[in-house]
Amino acid sequence: MAEHSHDDSDYSVVDQARMTLGHAPAGLYLPGIDGATRREATRLCARDYLEHHVFFNNRGFHNHLNHHLLAVFALGAPVKRLQDIFDLHKGMQRPSYSLESDVQITADNLADYVSDERHYPNFIKFFQGELEAAGEGWKTAACNYFMDPRVFPLGMSGIFHPLIQLGYGLEFESKAITATALAQACVHSSSFKSMFSRDTVADMNPDSSDSGLSLMQILDRIRKDPLAVSMEFNPVPYSNSSITDSAEKLATKYTKYWSVPATKDAIDAKYQELLSVAALMYGSLTRPGHKLLLHFVLMHCLTSAYFLPIILDCLPVERQAEILKAHCAAVLDAFAVHGSPEFFVTPEVSTVDTHLAVSGSTGDANNQWLDVFADSIASNDIHVVKVIRSLWRGSLLSAFPVRHASGDDYELPPPINWLYLARITVDTITANNFRDMDEQVKEGKRFWTFGMLGHDEFWKSYPKE
Repeated sequence: MAEHSHDDSDYSVVDQARMTLGHAPAGLYLPGIDGATRREATRLCARDYLEHHVFFNNRGFHNHLNHHLLAVFALGAPVKRLQDIFDLHKGMQRPSYSLESDVQITADNLADYVSDERHYPNFIKFFQGELEAAGEGWKTAACNYFMDPRVFPLGMSGIFHPLIQLGYGLEFESKAITATALAQACVHSSSFKSMFSRDTVADMNPDSSDSGLSLMQILDRIRKDPLAVSMEFNPVPYSNSSITDSAEKLATKYTKYWSVPATKDAIDAKYQELLSVAALMYGSLTRPGHKLLLHFVLMHCLTSAYFLPIILDCLPVERQAEILKAHCAAVLDAFAVHGSPEFFVTPEVSTVDTHLAVSGSTGDANNQWLDVFADSIASNDIHVVKVIRSLWRGSLLSAFPVRHASGDDYELPPPINWLYLARITVDTITANNFRDMDEQVKEGKRFWTFGMLGHDEFWKSYPKE
């Protein structure tokens, strides 16, 4: 491994990494984002790029440093908070591997080197060259590589993390971060047997203009499917190949019934449907009489969905439908792995959000989103701020809903109070990723929940209110 360390006053790292950060996305401008915070965010992302590996341990757990940095930067974090976040993360990272001089990755041979983390620096070098060569079309080139049949099954693995990293690179217009996303995808092992193979992807995308089934209807069919009903309880479901194999079969079977016509209006409407279902899968899982539950893996269905519009903008409409359905398939897989849980939509969740975070409203001191943003910036959980950004996107979209023609029996999700879900997130997830978790539990701090919560067995040991 290569040992790298840079002083906090060393801005030469920006040029070494060729790190750039574009402007915050239109409609997401907030107080606190200025030249100074952008300069520091760029420097710290450059240090992460130069100094750290994509996995912080040998179990394939992902480096979240630039995710955390960019999310708080986009919500207006001050310079000191950016540095604090970097310092918290750097102690748990592994140093990056050195470039292997005898490995020359090309567009023709990249499949020979995938799923081996030693090749991470070489993949970065390769993809940097490819993005530079693409000129103004570098974002489309990046997405095309991500969806290459040799890469796609890997990129959709790891609980969405390569897709999330790709989203950050595109959102902040950073070729360097985008190159790390593609490299991250390539060094992954596949989480699936065949769900994102060329043939299965084609099977999940039949030529059809029919409205098909809604996601709410599909979830209900999965719950009743004999394959789902027969799944036995396992407290660690991903450790059981029978569970994961069955979940993949269910996801593959039912994704094809969610029709996504290749038109802009249909894509926009279907994305809003998917985001809303991901939000319900995040915030409506607590059985009555039990303490509020926020599930770690299913949370990633929501945080990854934030980036889909950014990726969609870089693709022709036909490929937009393909990536949207691929994300849907991965969501259905995660849902099935965890026992196909019922939703318990409380009045608080389904009350119309009266604090819509539309562009320009954030200057209003009475806008309650600003308090949520401040709390998420201060949180030392590395996922909370990403959840908040995803819920804010939902609030923005609910101000301008898009409807696609569908039959009267097409069941759409109910209205969602996005601000309520954001508030319960910052109020509930109070544990610190950078302290001993057992000690924090003794102190009454709360973390994300894991487990197969669709089974009654799970709830026998889950705390009551």
